Amino acid sequence: MSQKFGDLDWHPETRALRYFVAVAEEKSITKAAARLRIAQPAISRQIATLEEELGTSVFLRLPRGVELTEAGEILLERCYATFSILAQGYREITAHSLEPKGTVVIGMPPTPGEFILPPLLAHIKANYPDIELRFVEGFSRELEKALLRGDIALAVMHDPPDRSDILRRELLVENLNLVGPPGSLDAPRVTLAEVARLPLVMPSRPNFLRIIFDRACDAQGLEPNVVQRVDGMWHLKALVRSGHGFTVLTYGGVLTEITAGTLDCRPIVAPQIGWHLCIATRAEQRPKVAVTVVEDAIFDIVTDFVRRGVWQ
Repeated sequence: MSQKFGDLDWHPETRALRYFVAVAEEKSITKAAARLRIAQPAISRQIATLEEELGTSVFLRLPRGVELTEAGEILLERCYATFSILAQGYREITAHSLEPKGTVVIGMPPTPGEFILPPLLAHIKANYPDIELRFVEGFSRELEKALLRGDIALAVMHDPPDRSDILRRELLVENLNLVGPPGSLDAPRVTLAEVARLPLVMPSRPNFLRIIFDRACDAQGLEPNVVQRVDGMWHLKALVRSGHGFTVLTYGGVLTEITAGTLDCRPIVAPQIGWHLCIATRAEQRPKVAVTVVEDAIFDIVTDFVRRGVWQ
């Protein structure tokens, strides 16, 4: 092991680490050189310098490319973490300005995102051209983790965690609905007891919607008739659309399908099961003008959807 590394005083060039990541992902120095549009010998020299500084090999040279050694796998993991931190630093610095500018990373569930993102992007482009939006798709618990890690600045999600470092702004309370194929639901509303008796296609625990539904059933002494578990929103909707059963979702979760006429839904009553849809923001992000501008735009868009009856 080199003296530099042993003293914890290793200062590799960012360029060298970028070259290393490219070779690791391409599993070939030649392909990495083509991807980076630089000469192959330049990459080879940087990799050789890295290995000399580390005192160990990061690649196994094979007849048709390279493979990571154990040391290389550790280095790759650390490179990804380092580049993620640097990117977050860039986003925070560029967003921290009296003028709305910089990069704002937004987390959004799939179906509401289909309706929110197009008008949001159009609004920001037209009014704040110096703000760059980046979008991350995910469900509420995934977005919660990304928010806490600092990977995203704000998220549209259900029931954000009750923490001092997370600020929440309520958009609306979404009640759970019974969802079925078109024409399969005759009554204007359905009781929870009626829903529990139907053949249900549901996500498995620990999906948060499933937990909320099960808690409501437990409180009423009901045992839901779950005939199929599906851990994926699009697969779940496809099975319901094809007549394999019914499911329980928010209205926003099937907004696209309701508009297209490919699914139908009815509100669940006796009791209603509410789920708060909010904008969640890390407290440290709130003073940033760009983040506030984007948050206000999302709030206005959803409020307009509710006012026009698009979103219930």
